Amino acid sequence: MRAVHGAIVGIAAAARLHGAAARAATVDAYPAAATSYLLVADGVQLWAHAPTLQRGPASLAKLMTALVLLDDGWQPQATITASRRAVAVDGTRLGLREGESLRAQDALVALLVRSANDVCVALAEHDAGTIEAFAARMNARAAKMGLVDSHFVHPCGLDAPGQHTTASDLLKIAQAALERPQVAAIVPRASARVTTLGGRTIGMHNGNELLGRVDGVFGMKSGYTSGAGKCVIAVAEHDGHRVWLVMLDGHDRWWAAAGMIEAAFRWVGRHPVDPAP
Repeated sequence: MRAVHGAIVGIAAAARLHGAAARAATVDAYPAAATSYLLVADGVQLWAHAPTLQRGPASLAKLMTALVLLDDGWQPQATITASRRAVAVDGTRLGLREGESLRAQDALVALLVRSANDVCVALAEHDAGTIEAFAARMNARAAKMGLVDSHFVHPCGLDAPGQHTTASDLLKIAQAALERPQVAAIVPRASARVTTLGGRTIGMHNGNELLGRVDGVFGMKSGYTSGAGKCVIAVAEHDGHRVWLVMLDGHDRWWAAAGMIEAAFRWVGRHPVDPAP
């Protein structure tokens, strides 16, 4: 995918920054890309726009959901059963029927690949009894991580009063989630199939359009709600460099994200940076 034409505004200024100065600087190289974004290469912030602006998380919240699930004595063979509330949830769904069950491991795949809200609710209810109780666990996890600008109300990331996060906080959540082997094994998958305990096989495709289309991208999560807009967290590796991009309310999400990631790899290739201590 070709980089967005004319998108690399401000790179020349950024290239003059070195060491601590580079770490401290905020260069908004893509002011029209999104309401909020943050791009980090090799541990150093290169470009950002309003990275601490509080926004709805959309399905990016599911990365925190996965962290909480994996913290709470994860049992991949546990039985996850869809309740009436789960099958009636809004947004993207796997298509579970009330009373239908999955193994927890298959449910985690559907959560992260399909971004299935019915599975998300079923997992939250299995773990904490109710989605409200599960959201409290998400907030406790956020507090433990020092994420003072995040508050979760719904584990699926659906728009809800009082629910918000920031690009900066989401980067920390995504990095923590990728450290978990269970998550790292799932997020690069462009498609998957799961089988219910009743024997019904369901196929799914990943909503992250960067997978397989942008060199080096191997995750991590996309999302959309009317309140949050089009969002994505992407992580990519190329020639020994790693780039992270968090985009909230992207205005041309896939083209802009692709261009930003490709430009970041070009930048670090010309101007190697030392990771922050």
